[in-house]
Amino acid sequence: MNILITGGCGYAGSVLTNFLSKKFKVFVIDKILFKNKNLFIKNKNVTLFKADITNKSKMKEIFSSNKIDTVIHLAAIVGDPACGKYPELAKNINLNGAKIIFKLSKVYNIKKFIFFSTCSNYGLSSSKKLLTENSTLNPLSLYAKTKVEFEKFLIKDKSKITKIVLRLSTLYGFSPRMRFDLTVNEFLKKIYFNEKLEIYHKNTFRPYLSTDDLKEIILKILLFSFKKNLQILNAGFNSQNFTKKYIAERINKILKFKKRYFFIDDNKHFDKRNYRVNFSKIKKLLEIKQRFSFDSSIRNMIDFLTKIKKKESNNKKFYNHK
Repeated sequence: MNILITGGCGYAGSVLTNFLSKKFKVFVIDKILFKNKNLFIKNKNVTLFKADITNKSKMKEIFSSNKIDTVIHLAAIVGDPACGKYPELAKNINLNGAKIIFKLSKVYNIKKFIFFSTCSNYGLSSSKKLLTENSTLNPLSLYAKTKVEFEKFLIKDKSKITKIVLRLSTLYGFSPRMRFDLTVNEFLKKIYFNEKLEIYHKNTFRPYLSTDDLKEIILKILLFSFKKNLQILNAGFNSQNFTKKYIAERINKILKFKKRYFFIDDNKHFDKRNYRVNFSKIKKLLEIKQRFSFDSSIRNMIDFLTKIKKKESNNKKFYNHK
C-alpha cells in the first residue's frame, strides 16, 4: 500500500507518518510551517514534498509521478485561534486545498480517501444523550464550518472512491511535532512547570483521543473493506468524554502535586462548545478497543517534559497559535 498524507509533518500527521511507514510506503505533503522538515530524514519509507496543497500544478505533479492508492487528508489551518487569526488562509487551505486533493484523487484512481474532520462540528448541544453521526451539526467556529463544508462536498460526490469522514475527538498525547496548545497537553505542561492555569467553565464536556489510539484506528481503517462508498465515523471512545475539571484533577493526581490551577466561571471567556459524543458505530464496525489509558499517555508526555526546560516549552514551535 502506498499512502499519501497531507499535513504529514504536523501534530497528528507526524505520528501517523512514523507509524505507517513501518508497514507501508508513505508520501508526505507539508508546507513545513514549524521547521520540522528533518522529522523523517532517515526514514527510507518516507518521501517528503515541501509544498502547498493549494498549488494545483505541484499537486498534479506529485500525484502523476508517484504510485499512490490511499490518501489521508489532514492538511489544514487547525484550531479555532489559528483560523480566527487567518480566516482567508483557513478558507483557502481547508476548503479549496482539500477540494484540489480530492479531485486529483479521483483523476488518479485513488481507492480510499480518509478525511480528518472534527467533533467540533457538533458545537453546542442541549441534548443529554451522546451525539451520533446522525445528530445535527452546529459548527460555531470558522474551523468547524470549513470542515462541515468539505464534508458536504464529499457527501455530494457520487464517484466510486471510498470516502471516510472521520469526526475526530480532540487529540492529546506525545507527537514528534509536539503541541502544547491542545487542552490536555496545555493543562499538563502548565501544571508540570507550575505556570498560571485558569480553567474556564470546568464542567463543559468534550471527547478526547490519544495519539497512540489514533494510530490503531487509522490502521484498522486502512485495512478494512468498506461496503459503502461513504462512511461518516465519530473517532474516539465513549469512556473519554471528559470535562475540563476531570482532566485537570486527573493530571494533578498523576503528578502528585498540590493543586496548581484555578477554576473560573465568567462570560468573558465563554466557549459555547459543550457536547458528548457516541463512538459505538466505529467500535462495532471496525471492532476497535481503547488500548491506551489516559494515564499512560500523560506519563509519556511527562517523560518528554523532563527532557526540556520550562523556557523551551514556551517556544513557538510547540504552538499553532499562541
